[in-house]
Amino acid sequence: MGRRSPLWQGDILKIADLRLYPTSLTVERGQVSVQLSPREFQLLEYFVRHPRQVLSRNQIEQALWEWGTEPESNAVSASVKRLRQRLQLLKAADSIKTIYGMGYRFDPCNKQ
Repeated sequence: MGRRSPLWQGDILKIADLRLYPTSLTVERGQVSVQLSPREFQLLEYFVRHPRQVLSRNQIEQALWEWGTEPESNAVSASVKRLRQRLQLLKAADSIKTIYGMGYRFDPCNKQ
């Protein structure tokens, strides 16, 4: 593996007040943690690595699905919806913004 970004603190990926634990596929905010599916974790990690950037559905598909596999037409939307539902338990669902006609943007915040 190459150099780690400043987002990494040990084996934890941190941004704002969210902590992602790759080995257990969990995300934590405050004293609450939520278990994610592998796809949900990949999606959240992708958003965390590209904060405040508008990411198109195509960019997300290319990052999360293996080359040569064709995801369902609504796969990205469905994955984002499930991730938002999980993040709602952390009161962080509004961190993922839908940018009409363009894609999604992850805006991390420190509010609780």
